[in-house]
Amino acid sequence: MMTTRPKPDTEKLLQTFLELVRLDSPSGQEGPVREYLEQRFTTLNLPYIADEEGNLIVRIPGNLSQSGLTLIMTGHMDVVPPCIGVKPVIEGDGDERLIRSSGDTVLGADDKSGLAPMIEALELSLKENLPRPDLIFLITTREELMLDGAKYIAPQQYAHADFVIALDHTGKQGTVIYEAPTYIMFKITVHGKSVHAGIMPEKGINAIQLLSQALDKIRFGKLDENTTSNLGFIKGGKATNIVPDLAIVEGELRGHDEARLQAELSQIEAVLRETIDPVEGASFEFTSEVCFEHYRTEPDHPQVQRVCKAVEATGLPINLIRTNGGSDVNIFTRQGVPGIVLSAGYMEPHSLTESVYLREMVTCTELMLAIWEQFAKP
Repeated sequence: MMTTRPKPDTEKLLQTFLELVRLDSPSGQEGPVREYLEQRFTTLNLPYIADEEGNLIVRIPGNLSQSGLTLIMTGHMDVVPPCIGVKPVIEGDGDERLIRSSGDTVLGADDKSGLAPMIEALELSLKENLPRPDLIFLITTREELMLDGAKYIAPQQYAHADFVIALDHTGKQGTVIYEAPTYIMFKITVHGKSVHAGIMPEKGINAIQLLSQALDKIRFGKLDENTTSNLGFIKGGKATNIVPDLAIVEGELRGHDEARLQAELSQIEAVLRETIDPVEGASFEFTSEVCFEHYRTEPDHPQVQRVCKAVEATGLPINLIRTNGGSDVNIFTRQGVPGIVLSAGYMEPHSLTESVYLREMVTCTELMLAIWEQFAKP
């Protein structure tokens, strides 16, 4: 049964979103967005903390709450490049208006179409005296850089909370992501021997060729339903007349099974040894780093069920899924706060054709109010 609630101010929501996307905020340079949000919170008489890494922490007292629960809402300020001088284009009418990139930059809906509904829902909740639990807004920096901002928020700021919800995924409203992967970056460096490529190539050791021989034996792409591997950067060599003595490649592994990921790393190293060790004078280094770790919050978890009830109350179909993308929830769950990720409605993120429908942001706002109402119930 759907509950009658005050409707979001569609035009104000759109204006907030447009103001946000027009503010330049590449990772590590989120200052303009932070200042904008600080002004909005100041207008609402809500105290906030901006920590040394630029993350914003805002505490909103509960209202008409009988649950005693504390809920974290999180989104991020930064945007992937190219993101300087965003010029949003609006097409269509009413709630069916589509806001898209002009084609020169990304739009920045990832994650500003999550932040704008957070602000609208908060303003509406305060204005209309709506039920909500104690809330903590954690609005982070450098999320697009391996969730770097969230890693530096002091756990004592939020570890007492009962649940965390991030608005940071593509797709229609009603999408509930209950599991996300571990992310591992790796780097392969191959050392050869440089000589004149025209006079004595046989005396050199071509590091690029050695690396390519090794990579030809390693699987990339979708390894199984839970595991992916990719190469992102490759570099090496100095000039066409020099046999290259150095070749470097950087890549990633993502997956939900820790043992499977470690097996892949071991397999890559075994291939490198098999290919490069027999070549006298050649050598390699293989390093890896876990950037963030897997989380899973069971679909039958009591707070996930509250979210599902709110989805139903908003008149949306529930779509419980796993993802191979990461979010700040990967960080916060490691501090003992279970959580999920919801869609922010954006489409084609990290591309020059990124877009979002206004109706998705309106529905996102309505869904948040429904979630807060559910978390306020005993």
